[in-house]
Amino acid sequence: MGRRKRKRVKVKRAVPKQLMRYYQCPLCGSMTLTVDFEKGDSADVKIAVVTCGSCGFNCRIPVSRVVERIDVYNRITDLVYEGRLEEECGGETGEGAEPGGVEGETMEYDVGEEETR
Repeated sequence: MGRRKRKRVKVKRAVPKQLMRYYQCPLCGSMTLTVDFEKGDSADVKIAVVTCGSCGFNCRIPVSRVVERIDVYNRITDLVYEGRLEEECGGETGEGAEPGGVEGETMEYDVGEEETR
């Protein structure tokens, strides 16, 4: 006597998601910001190198070994919007880059002054 055929179960392998390679620059708005890593001085620290291909923004920040690219991008964006980018990056904001906007464009906001008519 013959036996029954068994169904063959195919196992699908999950493809890991690729994280973004290019991010939007908080200074100029183009999608040319890259985050790369270099070895640091100690075993627990690595250096994150953030560069923008269009406005020339360049920053080097020491970070922990477990930090990913997106974490560094979020930290840079927070520093730009808080106005603390130059003190964290050591003044390396690129040649033509101004924190807070595009070169030549000034962004001034008066908080607390109301217009009376």
